[in-house]
Amino acid sequence: MPFVLDTGADGSHVYEWFARQQGLKPGVPISVEGMTGAAMMSTYRLDSITVDGRTIRAVAITGLPDRKDAEIVSGVTGNDLMNGAIAIFDFPCRAVTLLPKPVSMRRILTKHAVMIQGGTVVDGTQLTLPVTVNGATGIAVLDTGSRGTQINMAFARAAHLDIDGASFGNGETLYGAASEAMKTREGRVDDVAFAGRHVNGLTVRVADLSVFKSFGFGEGPAMILGINAMMGQRLVYDHQAKRFWFDRSSCMAA
Repeated sequence: MPFVLDTGADGSHVYEWFARQQGLKPGVPISVEGMTGAAMMSTYRLDSITVDGRTIRAVAITGLPDRKDAEIVSGVTGNDLMNGAIAIFDFPCRAVTLLPKPVSMRRILTKHAVMIQGGTVVDGTQLTLPVTVNGATGIAVLDTGSRGTQINMAFARAAHLDIDGASFGNGETLYGAASEAMKTREGRVDDVAFAGRHVNGLTVRVADLSVFKSFGFGEGPAMILGINAMMGQRLVYDHQAKRFWFDRSSCMAA
């Protein structure tokens, strides 16, 4: 079954269509915080989840509302499965690998690797890193479960983005786990920099997502760093040690 391996998720989830298909029995509902707000969701238990040979057992999961797009994904598994392993997201190679610890990082990393000691959020297990947009500095959440990159209004102002100008237009409506619709403004920014790397012409969506408050970012510049910002790189992720590396992919020319 296709699952998203998500550094932006604390635990594991399934979409409700999958829960119905598998005949999972719902437990006590709990409140789940998503990008656009919180909602009460059903809970379930799975005997096990296995990804790339790594297994977690007796897994408490929540049921997510079915996606609004046509992509068929059964669920999400997050930092619960990646704890105790090294997760390697080689985006140019379109490959993901999970290696049980301990492992020799010297054998995994190249001389081009840049290590980030991840920061933490108030509510959650996500890891953060400093990032700049057009020279303005903010904090970003590392999120391999997000296809796009989102910034808040404070970051847009600090980076002098004219989101009502000709270079921005109406962006994709975001729903998140709560299925609360939030409109965005979308456009390209000249330069996004993190871990000593620069991404030019990156498409970002601007919206004051409620999840930024739960992360504890206050009113400062904040970002969800999604896959489109990492597409040319190889991410080596050690959630247990709260550190990760951006490295050169073997599928990219020097």
